[in-house]
Amino acid sequence: MNPIEQVSLAWLALGRTLRQAWRPALWAPWLLLGAVEVGVVVLIWGYAHPAVSWVMAPLLRNWAGEDALHYPNVLRRLPVLFGGLDLVIGAILGSIMIGAATLLFAERFRGSRAAVGETLARAFRRSGTLVLSHLPFNLLLVFMTLAIDRALGARRAGLTHGVLVFAGVVVVPVVVQAVFLYVGPLVMLEGRSALGALRELPRTWRRGMWAALFLGLVMLLPLVPIHFLSGHAEAIAERGSPELIGWLAIAEVAVGLLVWFVLSGSACLVYLGAIAEPETGSAP
Repeated sequence: MNPIEQVSLAWLALGRTLRQAWRPALWAPWLLLGAVEVGVVVLIWGYAHPAVSWVMAPLLRNWAGEDALHYPNVLRRLPVLFGGLDLVIGAILGSIMIGAATLLFAERFRGSRAAVGETLARAFRRSGTLVLSHLPFNLLLVFMTLAIDRALGARRAGLTHGVLVFAGVVVVPVVVQAVFLYVGPLVMLEGRSALGALRELPRTWRRGMWAALFLGLVMLLPLVPIHFLSGHAEAIAERGSPELIGWLAIAEVAVGLLVWFVLSGSACLVYLGAIAEPETGSAP
């Protein structure tokens, strides 16, 4: 498929996936991931509650220093604290949920229905393969996060610095995500090993890279405003609304789940329509 055909297919896949959003079963993997992420936010936010303070207070003291235990400092640091933990959650549980979502969407798009419990069990049985096959992406994500934080912290002026920051915030993440977008289908629908899935990535690039780039760029747009607000936690706290930082973290989780729901479904449909080998099946 040429670039225009790929982008057209990706656009159709977005629309078809969004029309599935009212089906609760398709949300199961992302609701499980979201419950864990929100739980982490609540534990950090409410570290002083007697039910959890005996665990959370020492952890925060060792992790962020004594100063973090004084209100509202823990909320000021919540985006950084949660962001670090969320990278780990995403690398492990998030990779498994991508596998489960891929199976659910594939069955739905083929006109059949998969049992949620059985699908989650299948994904967890392949958890090692899913985590390892997504590991290069997640390591690059950590590197990009550190590089972006360093670039933003430098506060340098000039066109060159601005271009580099834009590339780090927008261009590089979209490209890296596109490179690994079809790992889930390769593992769950083709039964590839972690190394086998990575070896098959060039095939997905030839048949679906432009679609992956388009999907990544479109799905980045909802995240920009919430990431911008989270990046100004200090200003929010200084203006007397530190609790808003906690709610922003929960909103960021919600937006992220919506993005991954749409992205996983759209990627699955593009894979079925343009990348899958004949024996794997194709989209109806």
